[in-house]
Amino acid sequence: MQRLLPLGLALVAALLLPGCGSSDPKLIPQDQADQLLEQVDQVATRTSDEDCDGAKDALRDARNQVSEMPGTVDRRLKRNLNQWLDQIAGRIDEDCKPAETPTATPSETATPDETPDETPTETPSEETPTPSATPTGTPPPEETPTVEPPDTGGVVPEDEDG
Repeated sequence: MQRLLPLGLALVAALLLPGCGSSDPKLIPQDQADQLLEQVDQVATRTSDEDCDGAKDALRDARNQVSEMPGTVDRRLKRNLNQWLDQIAGRIDEDCKPAETPTATPSETATPDETPDETPTETPSEETPTPSATPTGTPPPEETPTVEPPDTGGVVPEDEDG
């Protein structure tokens, strides 16, 4: 299974950057947006490195940064950021696990040096009759010629007297 967290983080980073740093007080100030993105990158890096505790610490720092944003930042924007961080939190444990790549393990093939003690063999039972190799003396049935009725096409022939 591919790890979705880094892809999701990159997508959100692309969405956050255009609105940051502008003169609109409802948006995130550029310096805080950069710090938030850095924390989210740390979450992704630590998740990829299978450092679950480090990823959770970085996520906690990102949550703190969102809560410390100025009161002028749009409430819906803060709520969306918190929902995004909730989704990341829900994926950390699963994405932090090692990838389940099936590894080929060599299997030992035992080559017997001697015949095993318990070899299953079929032994005929004393009660089983053995087929005889001599024919029984019954003559084959005589061949009797088969006489087929004439083909009348389904019409019964009439008598010549009638």
